[in-house]
Amino acid sequence: MGYSSKGRKPIERASKIAHVEIIKNPDVQAYLDQCILPSAPDSQSLVGLLTDLSEVDVSEVSAVIAIDGGYTETFVQEEYPSASIAFFTFGPLLFQLDDLRALDTKRFIAPEDLRKLKQIERYTLVLPTKGIRHGSQPSLAATIRRAVYDFFVKERGSESEQLITSLKWFLFRRWKRQPDDSLAERVEHCPYGCGQNLITFSYADPTLKNCPRCQQAVYLTDTFRLHERVDEEIGASGIAAYVMTMLEQIVLVHLIHSILEMKPALLRNILLIKDGPLAFFGLVAPLYRPMRELVEYLLSQPSGPTGPTLRLAGLEKSGAFVEHAAAIQDRMSPGSFFVVGDAYIRKYIVPGDASSTYGQNTYYGRRCSSERKRARCTSRRCQGASTSRSQRRRTYRTSTKSSRSSVSFDVACTTTRWSL
Repeated sequence: MGYSSKGRKPIERASKIAHVEIIKNPDVQAYLDQCILPSAPDSQSLVGLLTDLSEVDVSEVSAVIAIDGGYTETFVQEEYPSASIAFFTFGPLLFQLDDLRALDTKRFIAPEDLRKLKQIERYTLVLPTKGIRHGSQPSLAATIRRAVYDFFVKERGSESEQLITSLKWFLFRRWKRQPDDSLAERVEHCPYGCGQNLITFSYADPTLKNCPRCQQAVYLTDTFRLHERVDEEIGASGIAAYVMTMLEQIVLVHLIHSILEMKPALLRNILLIKDGPLAFFGLVAPLYRPMRELVEYLLSQPSGPTGPTLRLAGLEKSGAFVEHAAAIQDRMSPGSFFVVGDAYIRKYIVPGDASSTYGQNTYYGRRCSSERKRARCTSRRCQGASTSRSQRRRTYRTSTKSSRSSVSFDVACTTTRWSL
């Protein structure tokens, strides 16, 4: 094991040579012999699954909005390296397809060409993860809760927009023609541990309430339950990934909300791409329910002259599905694809019970594995991101003269059309 000392890097580093011997250990080998591991099907098994992929016109999509971000955890004082914060930065980028096509034809890309790719809004969040508390808060957990709430209520832009407005629209399903005013979001227990068991928020309620018992502040954002994973001694590093994926998708919701409020028809001309799968994991996994309902609602709207109401894809560059796509890429002819179901996923990609639906309680889109560097996907008819219990996945392969890279897509649209 490594040794830690003051400063960002340990004074001593343990050798990793012994790690190579782990797999050769007899006990490890004996255990692995009893396990089911990811694998790739033989070529014969793929023959019946492959279908040719044809080209289509994608002219109705005039722009792409990509949502990406990341976070870094770092100490704040060299004398106390255990006191740390996480810095999140993320947001959408707007790409006009005409500009992208022009860049694609250029041998050299100048800085002025890149300026055509517009940054709509960049969001930043500072979140203490260990050994720090705000001067007005009694604990690390309370500090994190307040930081998340302040992020949502902060006014941004020339119109002083707040993410909390889109969050309420999202949680209480206000996109429906006849919203249900009886819907309530629940905080099961007072975050301060006073013994109060249930605090509810409705759409008409303020986003900040006082606990009926201890009179401490309780926020609508406490329904994320992030504070439940905060330990005053160990810290809150474990929630950073949940916070990142949740915030990226709330920004996605905010974009959809804003477009629908401004000009609903515009949504049909935009392809939305999110970095990572179309899913919520861990503590914030319950958010898949309103997101799935929103996707289903948009997909249920009649298609206009320029296509479906929603075009949304999640792009993965690593993970089990990307590894599987890389493993079978040489067994698929250029321009082919195949649809895989839960049985295939459980047998070859993520070993598990074949009778269970993969991602049933986390995903709101369909998973698609793709192996490509530059390609145009055809229009394929889906049945809605989650209207069917069995969530189908699609694996695409295309060839280019240059080296290829493997990625994985989640798709949430009735007619998927995109150009990469």
